[in-house]
Amino acid sequence: MWIRLLLAKWKSDSKEEEGFSLLEVLVTILVITGFVLGALQATVLATLFRVTARDRQEAANWIQQDLELIRFHAYSRLDMPTPSSGFTTSVNNTQACTNRQYGTRLRDYLIAQGFNNTGTVNIDNRIYSISRSYTPVNNTLRIEYRVEYATNHPRYSSSGNNLVSQLTTEVLPNAAINCQQQ
Repeated sequence: MWIRLLLAKWKSDSKEEEGFSLLEVLVTILVITGFVLGALQATVLATLFRVTARDRQEAANWIQQDLELIRFHAYSRLDMPTPSSGFTTSVNNTQACTNRQYGTRLRDYLIAQGFNNTGTVNIDNRIYSISRSYTPVNNTLRIEYRVEYATNHPRYSSSGNNLVSQLTTEVLPNAAINCQQQ
C-alpha cells in the first residue's frame, strides 16, 4: 500500500517539475552567448592576423626581388672597380684591389642605376613606402630595408606604428672576391 502512495506521489511530483525555470533559461542563454562571442572574437582576430601576414609576405617578396636585382648588379654586372670611376670588367686591375672601397662604389653605382634610398611601391593596388639605407663596410655594402604603410594605404595609421617589414643584409661585390683570390 505504501508503494502505491509513493508511486502516486512520484507521478504528481514529476508533473510539477516538467520544463525549465526562467532562471535556468537565462543562465543557458548567457553561457551560449559567451561561447558565441568568444568564437566571433577568435574569427575576427584570425582575419586580422591573416591580413597582417599577407602584408608582411608581400613586403618580404618585394624586398627579396629588389635584393636579387642588387645582387645581380653586384655579381654579374660589376666585376672590378677602376680607381677613377665605377666598375669595369678588368679582372687583373691590381691598383683597384689595393683601394678596396667596394661597398662605397657599389652604393654609388646602385644609386646611379635608380636604386634610390626612398620611394613607394604598389603591390596589389596597395601603396607601401619603402626606404633603403646603404652603409659601406670595407668590402661589403650593408643594406637596411624598411617597408611601411603609405599614407593612402587602407591600414595606414596617423598615430601609430606603420611598419610592415624590416630587413638588414650585406652584399659582397664579386670584385672583392676576385681581389682576395689574387
